[in-house]
Amino acid sequence: MLSFGLVGIVYKIALSRIDYISLVFFVYLFSTILTAVIWFTSADKKITTSGLLLTFLASVLAVVGMLSYVYALKYGKVVIVVPIRNLALLITVVLAVTILKEELSFEKVMGIVLAVISLILLSK
Repeated sequence: MLSFGLVGIVYKIALSRIDYISLVFFVYLFSTILTAVIWFTSADKKITTSGLLLTFLASVLAVVGMLSYVYALKYGKVVIVVPIRNLALLITVVLAVTILKEELSFEKVMGIVLAVISLILLSK
């Protein structure tokens, strides 16, 4: 939570010093290098073809999302862009319930409703 909280501010500051496509490129490059070090030193690896295909799909979605997010940060205000980006949790929850058949308790539904209300209020 702390890392994701700080990253929006760091991106916004960086965008005054680097173009948004280069920022995304280098974020993914540096992330790949750092993750590779962790991956190569990890003993817990499981790789399947279907897992790699889903990972590729996730990567495409992540790049599209990241480019859109950083572009929005370049031209928008952090206090508006970041809450709107965090509305992605709605899509995740809806898909988890419909595709993964996960159940939501009343308390979780109310938590989601309150989170959405807070994000809407923050984005105004």
